[in-house]
Amino acid sequence: MENYYKKIPLKKRISIGVLSGVFFAVFMASFDYFDHTAFSLPKFIFHSFYFGLFMSIALRYRVPRNKV
Repeated sequence: MENYYKKIPLKKRISIGVLSGVFFAVFMASFDYFDHTAFSLPKFIFHSFYFGLFMSIALRYRVPRNKV
């Protein structure tokens, strides 16, 4: 049984990257909130952009299930 890779469409990769980036940035901002640090918009944008970019690059392919 051999696996093959199927490429994820660009539109879906962009939406995955944006959503995962925003969730990660909110998670990191919550750490700053609980440490009583001021909210930083440039830090939020940096976290969301770069984490989303790396996630969209990492999730280029998927392995579909074999129908039995």
